[in-house]
Amino acid sequence: MKIIDNEELIVAQAIEGDEKAFTSLYAAYKNPVYNFIYRMSGNEHDAADIVQEVFFKVYKKIKTLKNPRFFSTWLFSIAKNEAVSQARRKKNKTYYSLEDDENNGVMRQLENPEALHPDKMALHGELEKHFQHILSQIPENYRTAFILGVLEEKPYEQVAQIMGCTVGNVKSRVFRARAHITQKLAKLYAVQT
Repeated sequence: MKIIDNEELIVAQAIEGDEKAFTSLYAAYKNPVYNFIYRMSGNEHDAADIVQEVFFKVYKKIKTLKNPRFFSTWLFSIAKNEAVSQARRKKNKTYYSLEDDENNGVMRQLENPEALHPDKMALHGELEKHFQHILSQIPENYRTAFILGVLEEKPYEQVAQIMGCTVGNVKSRVFRARAHITQKLAKLYAVQT
């Protein structure tokens, strides 16, 4: 999936050291990369920091990219690796968020949140919290496949390249992630009603 017109040409120019071309790539991909990392980490501040790290690495290593056609796959592989590395670094530390995340994620995806009744908005915020929590509990490979293949709507072939596995493995991981999420949400909402 190409995000910008003439992407291969712009990537080739960036490989040759063209700063404007790299800036164009950054502008086109910073939000998709941020959304992916946010879904991986569940934390806005971590996601913003990781995005900066990702693009710093891309800037340093872009000359190693052999085929401009695979820029997106290469970029999201770097993003996945950075998100996983950050999660491992944080694993032994405990952080407490003082911010209210109710209006993030799913709420951003609603076409017209102003049109929702306040009760529905609260329900969506609650659902987003539960979804983000459940997503964070899924094994890393399942979570990555689910985020890329379902939430980011990337073709399974590209997800397989990013994850370094087969398309069959991606399908299996997405299936297992869906089953885990469905089971946890059903259990949570069955108990509450």
